Amino acid sequence: MLEGSRRDLDYIGPEELRRVNKIRRDFVANVSHELKTPATSLRLLAESVVKTIDEDPEQARFFAEQMKNETERLGQLIADLLDLARLESAEGVQNPNPVDVRHVLMVVLGRMRRVARQKDITLQWKRFGRSAQYEIPGDETQLTSMFTNLIDNAIKYTPSGGQVEVTGESDDLGVTVRISDTGIGIPEGKLARIFERFYRVDKARSKETGGTGLGLSIVRHVAANHGGKVAVESTQGEGTTFMVYLPRG
Repeated sequence: MLEGSRRDLDYIGPEELRRVNKIRRDFVANVSHELKTPATSLRLLAESVVKTIDEDPEQARFFAEQMKNETERLGQLIADLLDLARLESAEGVQNPNPVDVRHVLMVVLGRMRRVARQKDITLQWKRFGRSAQYEIPGDETQLTSMFTNLIDNAIKYTPSGGQVEVTGESDDLGVTVRISDTGIGIPEGKLARIFERFYRVDKARSKETGGTGLGLSIVRHVAANHGGKVAVESTQGEGTTFMVYLPRG
């Protein structure tokens, strides 16, 4: 794998080589930072548990609960890193199978309804026309991951009482899915960067919601692997709409 990568680099110019090397260095630095933060938190929390477990069991229990949260966050970060690594190393979808996008969305929405109810958010989807064809060649696992990330984000960044709506269209060329929310929106100046690895519009809020900063990068790679594309429209304070286009072949 490494040898193949080196051979590829032989055919690019010095400017492109410097750009690639910078991307790699930045990625390693970002991963190191992202892993160090929860690891440091876990060490400090463990030390706090040891100090308080005899004198203040209630406080020790609080620290232990925080350790559990940090462990879950670390586990999600590692899972997202592995998913992203697999997607970035792939060229398209290997051995694609017919996938019904409508069925994938029904499964994802079924899983996310409990999360939406807990936040008092209305999760709707306009049933796609039964006569329309929503089958594309692809990887069902990747598509499930993509739509889970998009719908989960929509719920996370929509205040209680809001709404998330999923709609779809199909024509001879492909399938288009729109996921719209009435959430906090994204500042116009930050829209161009939201698909970058580890980029967070609001770092404090992302940590609070358990975001890893990798979800939208995963979305972009899944769409690209299927020969499709993803776009976004957003108005701060009003909501956001992500549009995913997946071609038939």
